[in-house]
Amino acid sequence: MFISENFVFIEFHKTGCSHIRNILNNLLDGELRGKHNQASPDLFTGKRVFLGSIRDPWEWYMSLWAYGCDNKGAVFNNVTRRGSIRGLGWKRNPYAAFLRSLVILSKNSRKWKDVYRDINDAEAFRTWLHMMHDERYLSAIGEGYSACSVSRIAGLMTFRYLTLFCTKLGEQKNLNQLSTFEQIKSYENHNCFIDHFIRNENLESDLFRGLEDFGAKIPDNIKSEIISRPKTNISSRKRGPEYYYNVESENLVAKRERLIIEKFGYVAPSLRAVT
Repeated sequence: MFISENFVFIEFHKTGCSHIRNILNNLLDGELRGKHNQASPDLFTGKRVFLGSIRDPWEWYMSLWAYGCDNKGAVFNNVTRRGSIRGLGWKRNPYAAFLRSLVILSKNSRKWKDVYRDINDAEAFRTWLHMMHDERYLSAIGEGYSACSVSRIAGLMTFRYLTLFCTKLGEQKNLNQLSTFEQIKSYENHNCFIDHFIRNENLESDLFRGLEDFGAKIPDNIKSEIISRPKTNISSRKRGPEYYYNVESENLVAKRERLIIEKFGYVAPSLRAVT
């Protein structure tokens, strides 16, 4: 998270957020406070403008998987490392420790590792994508996703979106009250606090416009220098969505990430190819 006197940037995983936070850190006087963390209530004092980053959901899942194929990322680490049942607080709270141990012991680390086997294997990507939305595997993902009612309706991307952009620190329990798509949509409509979204597809131009619309001045020569910078934390994937997606996997993302697709007007890869 980047925090300045006038701006707060909330970082959404795999949306170019590392690149954005580095740019903001160069352009504005402020501080970096954690990464991918929720906004605390104290940040909403004054007249700060909240910025957030977003990305095409089909591209987002490809990026998340490809990053794991490079042995990187929180999801990859969570699902492929089995862990130990020691040190779970058995004496302090044996019941809670027992529940956590069930998650650890039921994790199929070998199967998760197999779907990260080859960044050029479209079938491996599709299998991974279905596992990411299969209740039998959700507990391995972590982040409290499987325990939240949102996971029964929407994918990890929507869960993270709601957590970061619509829920302040300490209010996570509010997400457990959502059990239908209509409730998710209403919650987002009433609670989203982002004033300006930066689309990964138009990263620099959206960022400049967001800053300038709210009073920041950026000289043209600085803009040119920033645009020429290499991107941060990119995967080694070289192929596009038309290679990885088939009809079934494309429709799965359309169903599970309906909130983001409808809000931002994203179009499925097969329809993009037609238009």
